[in-house]
This record gives sequence, C-alpha cells and structure tokens, in this order.
Amino acid sequence: MKEKWILVILALIFILPLFLISSFFINSVQAEDSSDFICAVYFTGVGCPHCANTDPVILEDLPKEYPNFVVIEYEIYQQRENAPLLYEYNENYNSGLGIPLIIFNKKDYMRGDRPILESIRGKIEGLDSNKCPLMDGTSVNFNQLDINSLPGQPKIWTSQGSFSKEEAVSQFSKKELTLPKILSLAAVDAVNPCALAVLTLMLIAILTYNPAKKRNILLAGLAFVLAVFVMYLIYGLIIIKSFQLIQSLTFIRLWLYKILGAGAIILGCFKLKDFFRYKAVCKVSPRVDRIISKITSPKGAFLVGAFVTIFLLPCTIGPYIICGGILCPFGILKSLPWLLLYNSIFILPMLAVVLIIYLSLGKVEDIAGWQAKNIRYLNLISGLVILGLGIAMILGLV
Repeated sequence: MKEKWILVILALIFILPLFLISSFFINSVQAEDSSDFICAVYFTGVGCPHCANTDPVILEDLPKEYPNFVVIEYEIYQQRENAPLLYEYNENYNSGLGIPLIIFNKKDYMRGDRPILESIRGKIEGLDSNKCPLMDGTSVNFNQLDINSLPGQPKIWTSQGSFSKEEAVSQFSKKELTLPKILSLAAVDAVNPCALAVLTLMLIAILTYNPAKKRNILLAGLAFVLAVFVMYLIYGLIIIKSFQLIQSLTFIRLWLYKILGAGAIILGCFKLKDFFRYKAVCKVSPRVDRIISKITSPKGAFLVGAFVTIFLLPCTIGPYIICGGILCPFGILKSLPWLLLYNSIFILPMLAVVLIIYLSLGKVEDIAGWQAKNIRYLNLISGLVILGLGIAMILGLV
C-alpha cells in the first residue's frame, strides 16, 4: 500500500507538472494560428479639436476597458512623415481624408468625433478579433505583425500603455520568448553543484540515522525535491513581478532584453572562470550543515528543503533571474507554465540522485565524489551555453 503512495507522490512531483506543461505548449501552438486581438489604425492630429475629443477615449480609455484592443496611432500634424499614409490608406480602404479616423478593415471605419464616440464601444464588443489593417490593403494578426516594417512613425497603444515604434519592437517582438532559451537556462541551473551538495548531505544524514530503512531515502528525497520545486516556483513568480515593476520605467523597458543578454554573458564568464580556477564543489555554510544533519524524516526533509533554498539562492539565482526577465512581458498567468517547465528541469538531477540511491544503483559518497571530480567540466559546458545565449540575445539572433 505504501508503495502506491510513493508512486502517487512521484507522479504529483514530476508527471503532473509535465502534463500541464505539455498542454500549455499544445495550446500555444494552436494560438499561433489565431488571434484574439482587436486591432485598428487610428489617424489623429495635435491641435485638431475633434481629435481632442476622441484621443483620450481611443488611446487611453478603450485599451483599459478592453485588454485585447490594440491601436496603431498615426499623428499627422507634428509627425509629417505620417501625413502621406492617410492618402495611402484612403486609396486602399476608401476611408476618406478627414480626421479623427479609425480603420478596422475595408468595410469598417469611422470618421469624425461624434460617430466614433457613439459607435466605437459597440463595434469593439461586436468583434471577437480583428486583424491589423495595413497600408497596402492587407491585414495581419497583431501577434504576427512585424512592427519594424510599419511605415512612418506610429505609436502602439495597448492595455500595457503606449509604445513608440522602437519600444514596441522590443516589447512585442517574437524573439522575446523561445523554448530553447528557457531550456538552456534551466539546464545550466540544473547542474549547479550547490543544490546537489545539499541533497547528498541530507541523504547521508538519513542513511546514518537509520541505514536499514531505504524507504526513508525515497520519501525524504522526494519531499526535499518537492520543497525545492515549490519554493523556486514562488521565487520565480516574485522575480517576474519585480521585473514587471521595473518595466514601468520606459528606458529600462526598451533596453531590458539586451541588459538580460549582458547579464547572461557575465554569468557565463564567471562559470568559465570557475573552470580555469578548478573550483571543485559548492561550500555549504556550517549553519546549513548543522540543520541538514538533524533530518530524520520526510516531513523534516520537506521543511528543511524549503528553508535551505534561501541559502541556495546566491549560487543558483543567476539563470533564474535571466529567465524571469525574459518571461516578465507575458504576465504571471502566461509565465506560470514556463516556470513549471523550468523547475521540472531544475529538479531532474536531484530526482535522479534520489532514485539512484533508492534502487541501489550507487552510493551517496560515490555521487558526491563524481560531482567533485567532474564539476569543473560541468562549469565549462554550462558557461559556454549561457555565454552563447547571452551573445545571441545581444545580437538579436534569438
């Protein structure tokens, strides 16, 4: 009966998160072919009295009321390069030359402050989605729009605020999030010696206390790994929320992606430095060592696992911070499946150690010795991976 509970615990720790992650990726692939954005092009002018009536509604109020409403604004009085675009749109949409003007598609457009203010909300509520109308008469989903190719000097208005063309490219570009980046960062973090050092110390303590009960190794090991998984998931959400607050600063928002790339380069260089200096193992502080030595049960393993993650943060948080910065534009809910993926990979080596010891495929001392012997090369591999990722992010290749 107890063996069944062991399998249930193992499933909850590992199989269930992977199931949720797989569902997320299937849904995300399907979402690429569809769009729930309602996108429109809006022509206005500073000094136009009728535009002064509609600008606050179109550009500020409606994106807040309808989070999926996106406006591509062209101001034509002060931004002179935008003025010819009004004529180009008129040729392809027959929308007229007066402003304020908002265009949804070739059949749906509104001109003048009164028609816009009277009908715009009903129009938005009647649409499930709407592609962005382009100057040449074609249209494209906003999540597939190449913002850099938009003519003139547009401003993009969304529920997140207003963005210049350059800011919007940085904010909404597809390069912001790719599976290889998250996998690379998680893999680098997973081979970090600190977490494995703490785990091996805990297993030694449990074996020393009661060497006859190997089941305690499995239960305590899984409890420890589960605690690490849960705590790091919480830390990830905190990191993402912190980056969202930082992104409220326009300058930081524009350069955040490249700053993260620079951080990855620095982190990669530090890991390469450890390779050349032959830094053998992660030193566990005496306080943590004393706490670990007192573990005798799965319950204690879970509590200690949750507690020692605080001490592990300085040597494991680097890749996680970069991951959180990449995820922050997508919000907490959309980032959660990616954090589940990251942390599932992060705990894989710890799960492997627990199962190897439980199945008598190796000894704790042997694993600790292998770690000390090969950690130099693990630092080399992880350093090269994260250094390459940082360079690619700086150059805009990923």
